[in-house]
Amino acid sequence: MTSAGGHRRAVFVLVGLALLALAVEGRAQDAKTSSDETLRVTWQRRDYGVLPSLEGQVQNDSRFWITAVRLRVEGFDASGESVGERSAWTIGNIAPGGRGHFVVPPLPRAATYQITVSGFDRVSAEVPRTSTQSP
Repeated sequence: MTSAGGHRRAVFVLVGLALLALAVEGRAQDAKTSSDETLRVTWQRRDYGVLPSLEGQVQNDSRFWITAVRLRVEGFDASGESVGERSAWTIGNIAPGGRGHFVVPPLPRAATYQITVSGFDRVSAEVPRTSTQSP
């Protein structure tokens, strides 16, 4: 038998999970829209060292500090067919106007790549500095 308190607790848990799902979905949509406008990815192949890799940067052109920048790395063969994908992360927080770095192993059989921002977390806005001058 379920008590009224247990039933009420279950309802609160379900409502909480529903609100969390809406918040996560909203943040993901906001991140995608914002990343298209304010984050730029550049990268190059790194064939030296112990293992070959793809090395790059994410340029933050927004006015916000961001963190946990997630990248989608898609690999394509010489004919343009997809050969796989993986996720990567930038290292550390990225200041407004700053860059975050990443290194990711290449995908087997990939001749070309497309690397895009799949999400990020906004930390805070940069406060504009005001100059104080003496008369």
